[in-house]
Amino acid sequence: MTLRDNLSRRSFCAAALAASVPAQSVLAEPAGVRFAMIADVHHNRMPGARQRLEAFLAEAKRHSPDFLIQLGDFCDGYTRSPDAEQKAFLKTWHQFPGAKYNVLGNHEMDRCTKPEAMDLLEMPKRYYSFDQRGIHFIVLDCMNLMEEGKIVSYNNGSYFKHSAGEINLVDPEQLEWLTGDLKKAKGPVVVFTHPCINSFWVAGAEATRANVLDIFSDANRQSGWQKVVACFSGHHHVDHHSERDGVNYLLVNSASYYWVGKEYGSLAKYRDPLFAFVSIEPSGSLAIEGKASSFEPPTPADIHFPDAGRLTASIESRTIRFRPRSKA
Repeated sequence: MTLRDNLSRRSFCAAALAASVPAQSVLAEPAGVRFAMIADVHHNRMPGARQRLEAFLAEAKRHSPDFLIQLGDFCDGYTRSPDAEQKAFLKTWHQFPGAKYNVLGNHEMDRCTKPEAMDLLEMPKRYYSFDQRGIHFIVLDCMNLMEEGKIVSYNNGSYFKHSAGEINLVDPEQLEWLTGDLKKAKGPVVVFTHPCINSFWVAGAEATRANVLDIFSDANRQSGWQKVVACFSGHHHVDHHSERDGVNYLLVNSASYYWVGKEYGSLAKYRDPLFAFVSIEPSGSLAIEGKASSFEPPTPADIHFPDAGRLTASIESRTIRFRPRSKA
């Protein structure tokens, strides 16, 4: 997949620097990558979802990142023949003048097949990788389940018909591809998935993807440096950071709400849309520019939701240092 080279402010500065620094020095330290990221917009469920997407895209236009990525559950239940509102939502995304990437979420296939969802999102492949200025990016498809001893794709709401131990799987074909793709990567690697790969406070949420976590850990041990720097995931509607074997696992909060369950009123909505800008320097720095909002009343604390103390209507800004590949 080809990226359009939209120069960010950082890229512009790098270009200016090239005019005054010997070419060899500039090539040795490639300019960093900056991208805009949003997760779990949930059009068709969250009121005003299209306006949240529009706010994200307006901010992206102002900052001119190298690319945009959405981490899945963009829409609850795409249909084979989208209605006018769904068409308008997708048109808003597709008309953004720059490179855009998609990750498949479980709700994409609530009312259609995976190929049909991919067609609406204009996704040529369900999993893929691309390179940008010294950084290797990987998008995985965890939207598969175990059915009669075989791993198959989610289709037409099948996600809801299986137990937690049968869903959010990565198929053998993709695992083999992932292992080979990581071996070929020369620079730092950043991965995007819908569900988490490492554990967090929801016990067992990552259990069916232990094989992916092992592949990332092995890649770092075998390379002798932090080859897999970070894995960004959505799905869980929380903001969380953990580290294992040199890989930073970052859960990206929903653009819209936290699901508290029907007994508590279903949606704990955020006043403002959440999204983030990420800047990565191959020399060893990953910076997240997050966004803070607040819950609309009644808040999770107001309704005495058990996990209210763990929830935030925000994506935290943080800077992570990593050890790049030695130049020796």
